[in-house]
Amino acid sequence: MNTPRKVLLLAGAALALAGCGGGKTAPPPEAKSNAAAYDKVDVCNLATDDQLKSALGENAANKERRDTDALKACAVDGASGDFYVFLSVVRPTMAASEQVSFDKSAAQGARDVDAKTFSFFDDGQAYVETSDGDLVLRASLVYYVDSGKIADGPGVVGRLHTLLGEMTQKV
Repeated sequence: MNTPRKVLLLAGAALALAGCGGGKTAPPPEAKSNAAAYDKVDVCNLATDDQLKSALGENAANKERRDTDALKACAVDGASGDFYVFLSVVRPTMAASEQVSFDKSAAQGARDVDAKTFSFFDDGQAYVETSDGDLVLRASLVYYVDSGKIADGPGVVGRLHTLLGEMTQKV
C-alpha cells in the first residue's frame, strides 16, 4: 500500500473513532421524567427503618406524614426524642434544578455536594437538597428547641446525603 493511501485510511479511521465524518453522534441521555410519581408517592415509605437509623444515628421512633398542598413530607423522630428527620418531595412550578439553585442562594453558607445537590448545616439543623428529574427532594435533621445541637455538621450531611440517594432510587 502506498503512503498517501495509508495516510487517508488512518485519517478516516481517526475521524470515525472521534465521532466525526459519519454525521452520527450519540443521543444525549434522556432526562428522568418523574413528575407523575409525585401524585402517588408516600414519603414515609421512601426509606427503610435501617436507612432511617443510619441517618438519625439511632433508632427511629414515630413516623408522621405531613403532606400539604405544596409538598409531600414525613417527620421521623429519633428514639431519644431530641431531634427528627424531615423528608420531603416537591414538584416545583419551575424546573427542579432551578428550584434547587434558588433554594441554595437563599441558604447563607450552603455548600455544593455535586452538580445537582447542596447542603447546609448550623447548630440546630442540617439538610441536603437535590433535584431528581422533575422533583426536588430534601432530607433534614432538626433538633427540637433546647434538646441539643449538631456537633459534627459534615458527618450529619454525609448521612443525609446517603439517605437522599437511597430515596431518589424509589421515586
